[in-house]
Amino acid sequence: MGWGEAAAATTDDILLVTPTWAADRAHFALMRHSIEASALGALRHEVIVQSEDVDVFADFARGPVRVRATADLLPAVVEERRVQALRRAQRLGHRGTQWAGSLALRTGGFPQWVGYTGWHVQQISKLAVAAESRCDTVVVVDCDVVVLPHATAAHLRDDQDRILCLHDPCRPDRIGTKAARWNRQAHRLFQQPFDPRRDYDGAFDTPFVFHAPTVRRMLRHLEQRFRQPWWQVLLNQPVRRWSEFATYRAYIKHFLPQDAVRWQQGPGVTTTSIHRAPAAKAIRAALWEMMRNTAGPPFVTVHSVQAGQRRFQPCDYAPWWFEAPARAG
Repeated sequence: MGWGEAAAATTDDILLVTPTWAADRAHFALMRHSIEASALGALRHEVIVQSEDVDVFADFARGPVRVRATADLLPAVVEERRVQALRRAQRLGHRGTQWAGSLALRTGGFPQWVGYTGWHVQQISKLAVAAESRCDTVVVVDCDVVVLPHATAAHLRDDQDRILCLHDPCRPDRIGTKAARWNRQAHRLFQQPFDPRRDYDGAFDTPFVFHAPTVRRMLRHLEQRFRQPWWQVLLNQPVRRWSEFATYRAYIKHFLPQDAVRWQQGPGVTTTSIHRAPAAKAIRAALWEMMRNTAGPPFVTVHSVQAGQRRFQPCDYAPWWFEAPARAG
């Protein structure tokens, strides 16, 4: 079934989506443990990986979990160019690839192969899954998320059938450089004026909720405007300047009737974060306290294990899910 051929949506269901890769297998295992210990355990869950990582996650493909390769979601030419980009990255090594990415950021897209590396392709894959979904509600959950036991489907959709969009309005002096670029590029993509006093948004953690019919409308809008397949339009976006979340939010803000949207300020309501804790013990204490606080946010992102900061494994700061999963419930 193609992205534009989704069957009638089922509003009583939710699809979870997680893009990941081999190095994050342990973090994915923790996330699945936490999902299964919550009321979300029966939800269908699509795990999106590159072709070379499918076997790494094969053991998780049971029950509601389905492992899919980006090659099965996107046209063959994208996979061919991604594999070529992977070979270049392997030849250049970590530092050379970082240099190429920095150059692409400065030049707005050169060298072009950087745009076909795994991260950019996975961003587009999230939209591909949402566009073909039979469910109205598609929730992206990254591997650094822990789902707390009191999480329910009610946290992920609106009880009045409005489009739920998580956001975090930010002042210009409070938003980071990356998030600022993502917001500006999203407005450029739709040729919309950008007002830094009201258009900065800092909600880029997950869970992030997509409304599948709105994603399909957005992709058709891009195809009509650029006269190209939507995936090509998005692969042409400047590397590290484009965000699928900022793009979706900008589309909702500028092209949808606002009475059909429920804007929910995510941080502190739906999700919270643990930032760069100095030791596994500190993360463990904070996480355990959040699990006990059923009035608090139902999702937590553990930022201290991101971006090369992996000083400890999930079994170090959440041992109860690995040793005795029943205790988490």
